[in-house]
Amino acid sequence: MKSAPPPDHHSTYRPDIDGLRAIAVLSVILYHFRIGISGGYVGVDIFFVISGYLIGGIIIGESSRREFSYTRFYTRRIKRLFSAYFVVALAALAAAWWLLMPADYRAHAKSLIASTVFLSNVVFYRDAGYFDASSISKPLLHTWSLAVEEQFYLVFPLLIRAALRFGRRAAMLTLAAVAVASLALAQYLLSRDPAASFYLLPARAWEMMAGAVASQIRFDGERVPPVMGKTVTWIALAAMAATIVLFDDRTPFPGLSVLPCCLATAWLLWYGAGRQQEHAQRGLSSRLPVMIGRVSYSVYLWHWPIYVLMVYYLAGAFSWPARIVALTMTFILSIASWRYVEQPVRNSKRRPQTVICGFIAGSAILAGLGFMIWRSDGAPGRLSPELQAIARAAGDFRRDRGQCNDQHAIGSCRLGPEQGPPQFLVWGDSHARANFDGLNLAATEQGVAGLMMWAAGCPPVFDIRKVESASTPGDDDACVSQTRAVQSLLDRPSAIRNILLIGRWAYYTQGQGIGEDRGNLIRLEPASGASGGRSQAEVWTAALRDTARRLREHGYEVYVLEQVPEIPDFTSRRLFQTVRGGHESVEQAIARFGTVPRAAVDSRQEIPEKAVRELVAGGDAHVLPTHDLFCDARSCSAWGDSAPAYFDNNHLTNETSRRIRRVFVPAMRRP
Repeated sequence: MKSAPPPDHHSTYRPDIDGLRAIAVLSVILYHFRIGISGGYVGVDIFFVISGYLIGGIIIGESSRREFSYTRFYTRRIKRLFSAYFVVALAALAAAWWLLMPADYRAHAKSLIASTVFLSNVVFYRDAGYFDASSISKPLLHTWSLAVEEQFYLVFPLLIRAALRFGRRAAMLTLAAVAVASLALAQYLLSRDPAASFYLLPARAWEMMAGAVASQIRFDGERVPPVMGKTVTWIALAAMAATIVLFDDRTPFPGLSVLPCCLATAWLLWYGAGRQQEHAQRGLSSRLPVMIGRVSYSVYLWHWPIYVLMVYYLAGAFSWPARIVALTMTFILSIASWRYVEQPVRNSKRRPQTVICGFIAGSAILAGLGFMIWRSDGAPGRLSPELQAIARAAGDFRRDRGQCNDQHAIGSCRLGPEQGPPQFLVWGDSHARANFDGLNLAATEQGVAGLMMWAAGCPPVFDIRKVESASTPGDDDACVSQTRAVQSLLDRPSAIRNILLIGRWAYYTQGQGIGEDRGNLIRLEPASGASGGRSQAEVWTAALRDTARRLREHGYEVYVLEQVPEIPDFTSRRLFQTVRGGHESVEQAIARFGTVPRAAVDSRQEIPEKAVRELVAGGDAHVLPTHDLFCDARSCSAWGDSAPAYFDNNHLTNETSRRIRRVFVPAMRRP
């Protein structure tokens, strides 16, 4: 195939491209609204290829003719994108003021600032991790894709203009090489840092470059006979449909898995330029797909805030009537936005200077509002005292505590007095981190310095490897590194005499969470290799026993904190949403999902409880009990004295850890 002449910015309108946009946006919203499409997230990838074909093609064409102007280009981009985004962002900010709890509103304000300067993908990537807030608390999460596009169009003109100095052939080869490198990086990051593969430009650039390359290949009807063209077109549509229908949340994505869909989109864009009258192209160009495609940008902007705020209001529920209402609201607001905001601004004849100044002023307004909300800590004063107490419980787990605030890998920090060598070690997983405030206060009151080392989802035992669905492979490796660091510390002479092990023991023996986090899976295996046919519970029990005995042999006193009861269906955020939405009182909500029968707790923790009792009986450890702090003879509750005792269904709040701090004291005293 031959290289095409540079495309003209004023080329003929193609309705089939709006048809492809309709497929993309419908896939996304049906997936998000849970209406029968399990892989609809690939609609964003279809958008990326279309964008590269149209916008990338314009940049290449204008650069080839030495007509490219950043001012003219970004004036068009601002008129096309910013006005509708500005309206949606203001509407979401106002609705979130009434609905979101302070921690979520503060995070929303940060994402508002970031999305205004095209960095929301970076913010969402940095926030992704073990304790990342649920997507249903982020009304602007979908702007990550807009940020990726704008970052691409900051870099792409520089790349293509530099490459064109060596001729068009060299420029196309450069684009192809960079696209292949980007795809390879995306696939590599899937196994090392999946969030980076999803959110960051270097791993996504290939999709837009695929469209840009397709825009530069001249259609040659003699080399593509009609029969072959029709066959490949239907194969492309089938490949696109297959990814939309067959992919799901377990599909490794993005990377090579989305390559067929992106190549199919590129083919349909390229082939449609020369064969508009064929059946597939006529179907894409029909009235309804074109109408949806024309408003697709507004639909994409509106659908996610509507979904997030509705699900937040409904405390996580999303019934079929709610889905229909959300879908209807999305199209009504999108059509109004397209008709009265997007189109008038896009078709206006205002000078570039006026457009750019308006963009700067609008961005300053959004960023300023976001900054004020962020600085106010999410404006807690707008809530009643009761809701403020619940909101503090739902947000205080993420409060900054220096070294111990690392959400993504490991943490270590000092406990108690600043002076003197540490005399005890707290070694644990995220449950240790959850108890930092109580441990620190207890150590300070006892006048005994200590050290805490923790890693999320990492059992505090020697010679174990873990693979966890809630972690990245890098986090799993960090668990091994943390365990080795603890072992190295304890092999050296020090003042440490007591060691307190804290962990979510039932999670490790059962291999998965429960209730609200039942989708979190973990697999434990000996660091040396195969488990020898032992069950996961047996692997963990043997590792705990060997760890305690090894520590005892080195002269340490070992203490094990009894795992706090899990309250399967509780989270403080869900409690806030339920009460804020007026669905139930605190008492009714706690009775419905904030309590659990004590017998269920005992059953879930039977294996670790037995293992710890055997250690105590053998003189290898002491146990620090917790169940009586949260349970009576019949049930266990997530409610404390006047606020939730739990952050989620298994982590205590900071205030609770301070309230129960006396339970930690035996592990701090000299034996």
